[in-house]
Amino acid sequence: MACILFYGPFNQHSRDAESLMIAFHQQGHRVIFLSQQEGHEVIDFLQKNNVRAYAHALSGKRSGGWYYLRHLFFFTHFCWKHHVDIVYSHLEPANFVASIGQYLIRGKTYLCRHHINEGQLYKFDKDLYYRVTYRLARKIIVVSNHARRYMIEKEHIPGRKIMHINLAYNFDLYPKPEEQKVRSIRKEFQADIVLLVACRLTEYKRPDAAIQLVQKLMDLGLDVKLMVLGKGEMFDELQTLIVDMGLQKKVFMPGYVDNVLEFMMAADFFVHPSLLDSSCVAVKEAGLARLPVIVCEGIGDFNDYIVHAKNGFLVAPDKFVQDSTEIISQHFSNKELLNHMGENLRKSVLELFSIENVIEQYDALNNAR
Repeated sequence: MACILFYGPFNQHSRDAESLMIAFHQQGHRVIFLSQQEGHEVIDFLQKNNVRAYAHALSGKRSGGWYYLRHLFFFTHFCWKHHVDIVYSHLEPANFVASIGQYLIRGKTYLCRHHINEGQLYKFDKDLYYRVTYRLARKIIVVSNHARRYMIEKEHIPGRKIMHINLAYNFDLYPKPEEQKVRSIRKEFQADIVLLVACRLTEYKRPDAAIQLVQKLMDLGLDVKLMVLGKGEMFDELQTLIVDMGLQKKVFMPGYVDNVLEFMMAADFFVHPSLLDSSCVAVKEAGLARLPVIVCEGIGDFNDYIVHAKNGFLVAPDKFVQDSTEIISQHFSNKELLNHMGENLRKSVLELFSIENVIEQYDALNNAR
């Protein structure tokens, strides 16, 4: 059995990574987690599940050569000290360190990339650290075929380096929703149509489009409310937009919550205007909650498993508000259809992203010699 290190800048739960760590531990591997941040939430959870977990958070600015050099030194020393055989590095700050550190350790290193074109959209794809990461990488795991194609065609990364493995979840790790709390949320946000957004509140996630959607539905005379879950740099801007549009009694921003499934079970539609996804976690969670989703076609892996009007709705990214208004106004009262779609989405998510259906691909990596 191997000693497997998961490395990343995690502070909060990452259910896909946690699922793999616990599964590998149950298989008999020696599994270790190392965070570049404090990682209190995820570390406490892993330790309760018998996975050894550590944090190495550095004070001061989280960027620059000296910052990454100190992380590189610690990462290299840590791998030798714990006799690490395999590294799964997640997210860009850790991937940069691991892309260099892999040449200084004896273990195999896999960089796990969770985005497609974020570098291009936020204009860091030309940064030295980003280019170094993927030029030096020996093996890269991406979570969608779309990401693999983009890297080959747009970033000119050799295809032999890149493998696609779906996100893998032990869905039993999610706390079981409590019916009483679901009813309480529904009562608090009582309306004929309750919409939900759950994402990082950033420019390319476009949470403002969901607020505009509320206004369009109201213009049709519909009784609608919107719950916006999450935090991000747009939080204050969105609150201002709500006031400017006079929607204080229609749009609510609870922020980050740890019972997202209960909010989803209290909603009628999950609306996701995002232009920035590789394999959206929140849509998987919506499927677990049997909540109908409206997502943008051609984004991430949605076209791989969302079948329009069967297990979700695919709309044109540049017509999200218009198309979503039409879909919701036409179908909100058809509970039989919506329940059927929610159940179909759940089946699709379980089939493609349950850990028992994905783990064989990781077993091949862990057992390779």
